[in-house]
Amino acid sequence: MVKSKTKFKEEFRRQLRLAVAAAIGFIIAYSWRDFILELSKDTITRITSTLNVHLINLSSSLFITIVGVIVILISSKILQK
Repeated sequence: MVKSKTKFKEEFRRQLRLAVAAAIGFIIAYSWRDFILELSKDTITRITSTLNVHLINLSSSLFITIVGVIVILISSKILQK
């Protein structure tokens, strides 16, 4: 019984640290949100020379998604056990 309480406390603390780290990560990501959106919109506008706001937003979202997926794949490969 004492062993299971200790194990529970350890796991609870580990999960709590993970939750706090995730929450801080979301705050950091949110603070970068506007910068990344404006940068990607400017890049798409320069590449395509379009003035259609909807097309710029769509292209920017696709660009951010593709870059994000590539970063996730690379980090998963590097952090693989």
